[in-house]
Amino acid sequence: MLTEKKINEKGTEKERAVGKKTKPERRKLLPVMVALPVLLLLAFAVIRLLFFAGYKGYLPYLKDYGFETGSAYTPLSGGNVPGYDLVAGNDILELYTRPSDANIAVLDKRSGHITYSNPQDADADTTANDANRNFLKSQFLLYYYNDDVVSGMWNSYTDSLAKGKCRPESIENGVRYLYTVGDETASFEIPLEYRLIGDHLEVSIPASQIRESGGYLYRIQLLRYLGATSYKDEGYIVVPNGSGSLIRFNNGKTTAAMYSQYIYDIDPLASSYTTVEPLQTARLPLYGICSQDADLLVSIEDSASECVLSAEVSGVYNDYNFAFPSFVFRTVDDLKNFGESDSSVPVMEKEMYRYPIRVRYSFMDAGHKGYAGIANYYRERLVREGVLTKNEAEGSIPFYYDVITGVRETSHFLGIQYLHSFPMTTFSEAEQMSEALKNAGIENQVMNVQGWFNGGFYHNAADNVDVMTFLGGRRGLEHLNGTLAENGGRLYADVAFQKVTAADRLFPYNETAARYYGSGYAAAFGLVDPTTYRNTSGLGYRENRFYALSPKCLPYYVGSFLNKTRNIDISGFSLRDLGNYLISDKKRTGPVEREQAANIVTGQLQLLKDSGRQLMINEANAYAFAYAADILNAPVDHSAYAIVDERIPLYEMILHGYIPYSGGLLNFEDRDDTDEVRLLLIESGASPHYVFTRQESGRMKLTACNMFYSTTFDHWADSAAETYAYVDRALSRVSGAAITDHEIINDHLRRITYDNGVEIFVNYGSSEEILDGVTVPARGYAVTEKGVGEHL
Repeated sequence: MLTEKKINEKGTEKERAVGKKTKPERRKLLPVMVALPVLLLLAFAVIRLLFFAGYKGYLPYLKDYGFETGSAYTPLSGGNVPGYDLVAGNDILELYTRPSDANIAVLDKRSGHITYSNPQDADADTTANDANRNFLKSQFLLYYYNDDVVSGMWNSYTDSLAKGKCRPESIENGVRYLYTVGDETASFEIPLEYRLIGDHLEVSIPASQIRESGGYLYRIQLLRYLGATSYKDEGYIVVPNGSGSLIRFNNGKTTAAMYSQYIYDIDPLASSYTTVEPLQTARLPLYGICSQDADLLVSIEDSASECVLSAEVSGVYNDYNFAFPSFVFRTVDDLKNFGESDSSVPVMEKEMYRYPIRVRYSFMDAGHKGYAGIANYYRERLVREGVLTKNEAEGSIPFYYDVITGVRETSHFLGIQYLHSFPMTTFSEAEQMSEALKNAGIENQVMNVQGWFNGGFYHNAADNVDVMTFLGGRRGLEHLNGTLAENGGRLYADVAFQKVTAADRLFPYNETAARYYGSGYAAAFGLVDPTTYRNTSGLGYRENRFYALSPKCLPYYVGSFLNKTRNIDISGFSLRDLGNYLISDKKRTGPVEREQAANIVTGQLQLLKDSGRQLMINEANAYAFAYAADILNAPVDHSAYAIVDERIPLYEMILHGYIPYSGGLLNFEDRDDTDEVRLLLIESGASPHYVFTRQESGRMKLTACNMFYSTTFDHWADSAAETYAYVDRALSRVSGAAITDHEIINDHLRRITYDNGVEIFVNYGSSEEILDGVTVPARGYAVTEKGVGEHL
């Protein structure tokens, strides 16, 4: 029989034995425990890599293009243009060609005016040298590289037609010319097509049919002189520079640089790393030539994202004022050498751009004269095509305001640096702002909540959605949405899809970011460093740097975002970058051209719209118009290129009465003159736009949001309400109305006419102006409606 002491001793021995047995086992388990998270992380990375490597979700958004087989050239009988063959005609236009020089002529039967592809008296030009006379006779200029990446240029007259290497063939409603351009070292076969459709001429190059031999096509300047006017003509060229600009014929600015601007801005992968001067983007794919005899609207229908628009006045290269599009077929990248050398090797894309070039030349009738007529025509076309839908008059104009909610800042714990988020404005505080604005007389409010999920203003990638609890969480966001609705407004929740902050440590940029062709590096950008002008700086904060998402991966992120937000009850989303930022992916295995990227983007815009949410699009390019319920930061100004003569609100003339829009942030307006800013909004039909925070803006001083240095709501509320009331008194009269005319009376006075009979006069001058019996006060405006006038 065991005594209690012996029992205790036995128990102790047993425990020691177990202890001796367990300690080595724990030592063995320790490496496994350490390795397991690493293995899981590695497995996750491999699965993610394989997923994105095989991801094909973007393929359904890519378009297929056909090609019409031509037949032997057979002109039609008859015709009214001497020396030219009639090849197509309808009730409005007739298309002619002259095979001896491949010239085209379009007869407008309504007016009898003839528009030629080339000047008919090129040899008599008083300014052009021999080379430029040959350009006047050419339908295109072709830029190319040889095997050593040395560039060259040929024109279609000297290097094809004059050598007898151009022949016509008939196609439906038009003619195709087949050019062989070049010499024995390098040559290109270029098909150029002309088709007559209704009131316009469609010109196209089916790029899939271009053939290269010994050279590499880089760029084509197309129909430089179609619609060109001589130094004897009066009129102007309309260009989509920001809000829009006029270049007057024969303006004498012969030492100024030619106007040249990429539509939708240059592809970020082709842009320079330095930004010397911020410029307004061309957000409309069109230009116009308006003379005393005829008005021509030119719109880029296919490959606008690969297009550069140019314009020049008489006296520089020749006697003509002219404008034309150019199309980029290849990117040439610089591959930096390793070591201490700063030299680089040019690397050219192997594959050429293969999507069709298509340009529409629309001939205006008597009811569409000047730049106002061009704007009206283009808007009417967009309405017919279902892109734009007329808004009902709302009375008071919208008041747009961004509310910055969550912001990240750098903190430290035990010497370890990390980012944490803090509230600049909670959802309940945003409700208080809305109530205060309502009490100040602003009921038509449009709030854009920024920084509401995934870490704050510079949020992590949007494939996951975590509404931050310290702001009020999902319920708080939904309650804010209800408050805006009760106050007569609407709420948008801001999201960036294509620019993913470098602060997102889990973003798989190696697999999902767009890449350069030459170096293969992931595309990473940031802010402009004021000391170096490089646009890749974080200025001390990694949140300011971002990776550009490949368009191939965009459907995955948009789809995931929609899935994660389907149960959040809010009225809409504000798209920070999806409607204005367009990037290709030059990854050598599976590149995506910029035009393909545009098709992918519009596919995602349609998905977002189909979700039942309204969309507010920041700085919307034209391809985003069909999806926008509101546009934020519309361009109400232009870039002051030396060759440009006047600013016009072309962008706004197309959209007013169809999509409400705001101007830029008035908190950060760089004009000192408040009156001028307000008058610019009235002239443009644009609503005021501010950005607010409940906390003092100084709280963001040591964060990546330190550029928002003046956002405190309490400091701005009274001024914002005053500005809104001033602008609303003028524009509430034309809410839901289209702009039918805009006139530049003199250097200071403008008259804007709406389709509801209202006229608004804006006077930027320091003395009053009188026009048609209406007195417009200095630095003020006047409104007339059916004989009743008001000035403020």
